[in-house]
Order: sequence, then C-alpha cells, then structure tokens
Amino acid sequence: MGAGGYFTQGYAEDIVIVDGLWKISYIENDHAFRVNVLNEDGSARKCLFTRSASEAVYDNVAGESRTVTPASFADIKQTEEKVNDEFGTGTSYTFTFTRPDNGDDVQMVQRFCVYEENDFLITDLSIEGDEAIRSNYLAPVSVSQMYVLFSESEDNRMLKVPFDNDGWTRYNKYKMNTSMTSYEVTAWFNGETKEGIVIGAVDHDHWKNAISVEASDNGRVNVLKVYSGASTSETRDVLPHGKLKGPKISSARMFVGFADDWRTGMETFARANTMVQPMRDTWDKGTPFGWQSWGVLEKKNSFDADVEIADYYHEVLKPNGFVNSQGMQIIGIDSWDNLSTDERIKLCKEGGENGQTVGLYFTPFSWWWGWSDKMGSTQYTAEDCFLKVNGEPYSLGGAICLDPTHPGTKSWISTRIQEMKKQGFRFLKLDFTSHGMVQADSYYAKGVTTAMEAYNNGLSYLTKVVDEGDEPMFLSFSISPLFPYHYGNSRRVGCDTWADIGQTEYCMNAISGGWWTDLLYQYNDPDHLVMVGSGGWGSPKNCTLGENRARFTSGAVTGMMMVADNFALNDDSGNGDAALSRARAQEIMMNKDINEMADLGRSFMPVYGHKEHNGNADAAETCFMHHTEEYLYVAVFNYTDGESSGSIPLSGLDIALGDFDTVKELWSGETVVVDGEELSYKVPAKDVKVFRFHKKPGSGIADAMSEGGKDARLDVHILPGSNGGLEMNIDSSAPLRKIDVFDLQGRLLKSQNVRGLYNACVALSPVKGLLLLRACLQEGQVLLAKAMVH
Repeated sequence: MGAGGYFTQGYAEDIVIVDGLWKISYIENDHAFRVNVLNEDGSARKCLFTRSASEAVYDNVAGESRTVTPASFADIKQTEEKVNDEFGTGTSYTFTFTRPDNGDDVQMVQRFCVYEENDFLITDLSIEGDEAIRSNYLAPVSVSQMYVLFSESEDNRMLKVPFDNDGWTRYNKYKMNTSMTSYEVTAWFNGETKEGIVIGAVDHDHWKNAISVEASDNGRVNVLKVYSGASTSETRDVLPHGKLKGPKISSARMFVGFADDWRTGMETFARANTMVQPMRDTWDKGTPFGWQSWGVLEKKNSFDADVEIADYYHEVLKPNGFVNSQGMQIIGIDSWDNLSTDERIKLCKEGGENGQTVGLYFTPFSWWWGWSDKMGSTQYTAEDCFLKVNGEPYSLGGAICLDPTHPGTKSWISTRIQEMKKQGFRFLKLDFTSHGMVQADSYYAKGVTTAMEAYNNGLSYLTKVVDEGDEPMFLSFSISPLFPYHYGNSRRVGCDTWADIGQTEYCMNAISGGWWTDLLYQYNDPDHLVMVGSGGWGSPKNCTLGENRARFTSGAVTGMMMVADNFALNDDSGNGDAALSRARAQEIMMNKDINEMADLGRSFMPVYGHKEHNGNADAAETCFMHHTEEYLYVAVFNYTDGESSGSIPLSGLDIALGDFDTVKELWSGETVVVDGEELSYKVPAKDVKVFRFHKKPGSGIADAMSEGGKDARLDVHILPGSNGGLEMNIDSSAPLRKIDVFDLQGRLLKSQNVRGLYNACVALSPVKGLLLLRACLQEGQVLLAKAMVH
C-alpha cells in the first residue's frame, strides 16, 4: 500500500515507503517495522532491522504503569510532511497509533525522517496524552525475533561504546555471538569488507540512551533494543532512569546509517551530532603541548618544581621542537597543587611572559570536604547541595555527588572559577564530572527529573561563567561521560593512564574504538604522557626507550601532548628521576617529525577495525593511519614482549604505489623502501614504528589518469546552501561512487554515497578555508580536487 492513510489494524495491507536508498515498511501481520537500505537500482541491499515493535513504557493519569507496542493499538494513521531541520530538507514519514487496548487516552507516534542531502535517516518515538503521563523508557527500535544481519563470519563485529571513562572502561569489538549494551551509539560491521550499520542518539538533553543486543552464530541478531532511558551500573546509577512529563514525551532522535566503510559511518554519526549541537571550539592557540603535574609529582607538587619545569619547557624543550605551531605550551597544575594564592598568581604571570598558558584543576560536581562548609556566597552548606539516592547522600569514588542544579553548587562553581580567572589561569581540567550525571531522588531545579537534564543544567551554567570576560578558558574534561560533548574543548579518552606498554595499549584501545570522537571535541586527550614514572602501578621508573616512544606516539596519534615527568633537578620529593627524564626528553620529546605530526591534533583511524592485537574483544589494535594533503602517516604499535612483523596492503591505507615518492620511518629517520603493494614492518618488543608517506606534489590534485589511459576530470563549484551552509556541486567525466570532503587538517567534513552519478551535490555545514575533495569512481580510481571557501 502506498504512503498516506488511516487504517484499522488487522484489516490493512502493509505500508511500504521508498525514498531514495531507504525502504521503510510497516508489516501488518507482525505489527512491526522493517528498514532496508537499497541499491541504486532499487533492489534490496541490506535489512538493517526487521520485526521492530517499537515500545513505550509510561504511567497513565492514574499512576499505573503501562507498556505498549504497535500491536496494542486498534488504529494506525500514516502521514508524510516536508521537514527542514538541523539535518537539512527532507520528508518525515509519521505513523500514529491510536485507541490502545488498555483504554488509556494516549497515542504512540513514530517518525522516520529521510533527507535529501544526507544518506542517513532519523527516527524517534513519542507517547502523547494528558499532562499527567510520565515515561522513562521509549524504544524506537525493539526487535525480539531473530534475523540475519550478516552472513556468518568470524570477521563480523559489534562495537560497545562505554558510557564514560571511569574505572578503566574499554571499548569492545565483540564477535556476533554474545550479548552487550553499548551507550549512545553502536556499530555492526564486517571487518574485511568494512560494510557496516551505525545506530545512535543525536540528542543528549533529556535521556541516557543505549543499544542492547543479543547476537549469535557470528551474524544473527536475536534481540535488539535501541532506547532512551538507560540506567545501569555502567551509567553509575542505582535508581531507574528519571521520568519525563507529558503531555508529549519523545525519545532522543536516533541516527540510522549504513556505510560502505563503518569507520566513515561512525564519523558521519559524529558529524550528525554536531549538526544538532556544535562542538566547543573556542580554543585558538593550537594543539595542547605542555606539562601536567599529576603524572609523576602527584601530591608532592610544589611551586619551586613548577617554576623550574616551566623554565625547562621554555628554555630547552621549546627551542628543540616540543611546542605547537603557534609557539604555545601549557603548564597544567593538577590536584594537590600545594600553591598559595600569591604563588598561583606569580606562576601565571611568569608563564604568560614565556608564552605559556597555565592551567588548574577543579571538580565541579564532587565534594571531598566538610559537610557544613558554606557554598560560595550563599548560606547553603555543602550538605544542602548533596544528591540523594534512596534518601541518602550518594558518593562515587570517595566523593559525594553534588546537585548540579542547586544554587549553592552554582555559587561555589562561580566563586571558584572567577577566582581562578582572576589569578590568571586559562586552562581548566574538570574532573569527576560524572558525579553530576547520577540519577537522584530529585533535583533542586523545577522541571528537572533526569540525570541528563541536571548535568546539562549545571554545565550550561559553568560554561557561561567560564566564557565571561576577555577570553574563554580551555575546558579539559577528565573523568566524564562521552555525551554530551559540547561543553569541553577536550576529553580524556580513558581513565588514568601512565607510562608502561600496558598503559599505551589501554590508550590505544580507546582510539581503536573511539577515534571518531575527535569530531565531537576539539581534541582527544590521551592523559598525561609519562616516560620516567613515580614507581607506582603503570608508572615504573625503568620503562624502556621503546616504551617511551610508544607512549609518546600514543599521544601524538590521539590529539594532545601533555608530558608529566618530573624535570625539576632541584626537587627532593623522591617522585621520578629528573636527570633521567631530561635525558629521555632529548631522545623522545625533541623529535621534530613526531612533534609535527602531533601538532595536527587529530586522532588516527584504525587501519583494520577488527584486528585486536591479542584477539580479545577489549584489546587495542596495532595499526593506525591519518591522511593530510601532503602526507599519509601510519603508526604500528607492538604491545608484546617479542618482536612483531607483518605487512599492510596499500589499498588498506587508501593509497596507491604511484601516489607517493618517499617513505620515512620517523623514530629512526630511515628511508623505507615499499616493494609491491604492501608496507612491510618489523617492530621491536614494546615499541612503535611511525611511517610517513610523502605524497607526490600534485598527485591526484586537479586531473587524474584512469587505468585505461583516458583523462578523468572533476569540476567543483561552491554555492550557498540551506541553513547558512554550503553546497558543493561536482561534475565528473566518469561515474562516481562516493564523495569525501576534508578540511586542510584532514578532518572529514562529509562522506556521501553517489553510486553511478556523473553529477552530485554535497551539502556542508558552514565552513571557511581550503577544502579537499576525494571522489571515488565506480571503476575504482580516486580523484582529488581543491576548493576555497571565503
């Protein structure tokens, strides 16, 4: 049956909608939805999910708990209307279910939005009725019957994204023979073909969201729940998710995407989020290079050590290349700073004279001190501001959680931040923000009922205070949830991470599964980089040079370079070994090629996506890559006690033999000969190799030759687009398959499938500067072009 109409269930045909490459079906006999992605000729390519009986749990006006699915309703009405929202123009296909069998005066509404300019769809679910209704669970996708997602293969994977980075959580890439819950987003993919499905939330204002999966036979999905209302030990909750209030309660909007390469799909998901809520990109002083006090000095930090180390950075490390391209270094003073007010002011003043930004530490939503302490300029005590769970103050990791919405908490935050700004600090590490994301019995602010709402309420206030005045502060989130992301300039990719090879492997696990998060934050943070540790767990004083290279490189391919050794020769704390650290700095920190690579401030993509170094789902991969206009960088880690060797096909690196003229290994400085179609490598135990391919000048830019010897050409024109954005019109002399658009730093701005077309239009968010376009042709060739946006 075509789209549009009002039907009594049990007496209607299936409702089938085809829009572009999407086919959305409501199967009457199943009372459930099926979503397919199509080939260009309209034939079925992949069933993403089927027999999805959307599910809503709500309290009716009498306070009785109800659960409804499409089968609960007598009637269904399907309508369509044009939409023009953050994702562009498109069509919303709406299914309204009415007359539930429980007798309540409610209706359930599911929307599927398909866009002209984007190759993903958006779906959400609402329950509508009286103002008195409440809900804490809405599942736009809810499958309870087995279906085949992929042909059986050991290479099929599903990605688990952790809710936060506390407790040494890890990303997991499970084989499809187990159960998992991933938070906010997940992907299913085949590691060899790279084909994959990405589903995740693009709204992070009311709900904690999750995707729960039960899979079997390395390709079958038995249960799939994509829902708003997550509450588990992994979200740090004891209570059920808070209930939102009527008359209309909607789930988060869920992104549903299918990609030829799941890695591109994850980046597209991240970009879809920033269409809704742009990243915080207020920092204009370049990639953070600097020092951080906690990694080695820890509680024994001192003013004298800070000054000596800051001088060493300015006088020795900066002239020898450990500095970003803007000449900026950061001196980050962490917890237990042990500084007086005068010492803080002096440190900031001297740092400014040396071209250094000085940072401090703050925990806005966790309380470590006396219960009767006054909060800011108010008469509230700390105890007044505590979050309570089951009537009692709730603590995590030894600190009590504060209510982010309470005026006492906000006054304390404002007082502390204004004090730090007055002293001269312009870099602020925010730790344990997860304490403000706990579901509580209630919150001070009226209308706030969920942990996500409370967290947004508190951080909106904090960033407002931070951004008042002459220049905003760099906000570096430490222990924190991944979403929402738009309050921080950076976020740590993992929990506390120090020096040895195990710490490097832990860091690279987060990049293996979460490299795409640097499209949400200006910078991903690998935590403090340590060469010579304090002697504690993960931070020995006797790491090998190879381990130092590996850990330093893990920072360079993550996005920030905050080295934390104790370089103070006159310090008598006993933490670290300043003389050895300075010796190691000469061999590690003064490598200008590595520092130039690190200055990109980008997280590298895993080459494979499914080849964990030890075969475990929660392990890191070994091979990572990143393209710029001039270079291809490839980092190969060895986390083991023995030498590792192997080869990477050039096709897997998105480069051909004729596209480059030289390859240099950046730690040894040696020129590497690439024979045939593979990059061969040998990496010593607990070490790393970094290969830099120099692309031939003009290679692929402007014109490119097809394999048959005929010229293939691109013509690119930039025009104004909708919502203040741009339209890139591409005319090709040969049929296209896919268009990728990058900025000059190599950041992917847009990826769009255009199979078989000679002419394509790619919609972009507002952007300025030089853009790089990569056009993949149907026949396999790749053409590159440039376009300047003024």
